[in-house]
Amino acid sequence: MKLQLELDPLPYTIHRLPPTAPASLYLPLIDNQTWYTITKTPEEISLVISHDYPDTKEKQLIPANSSGESDHKISTDWKCFKVKGPLDFSYVGIMANLSGALADNAISVFVVSTYDTDYILVKKDMALAAKKVFEDIGHSVEIL
Repeated sequence: MKLQLELDPLPYTIHRLPPTAPASLYLPLIDNQTWYTITKTPEEISLVISHDYPDTKEKQLIPANSSGESDHKISTDWKCFKVKGPLDFSYVGIMANLSGALADNAISVFVVSTYDTDYILVKKDMALAAKKVFEDIGHSVEIL
């Protein structure tokens, strides 16, 4: 199956918060965002937003503990590829194909799936290499 992907020019930021963090703490980060996702598990809250929120590059939402570490981790400088959808649930192996090809080329990923489609985030410095990998395995990539 030949896929069409889109590379978003915006930078993305990934946050990791403890599962006990109140929503009032992190919801201000998503105000006025065009794209974000929040996932909560018993172990963590992951928040991905579609730009480098200025205050979070240096400022932790959760104060450091006595050893100087914070439960708020931030990873900046990600780029996002969107698989153009909607994708039918009967399609099998889409993420395996894409992420496997990236893994074969030592490109780390952070994946987000929605009802309609999938998103693959890669570090900014690997975005053009990821684009080439996708094209080399027969998919098309449009840079927005």
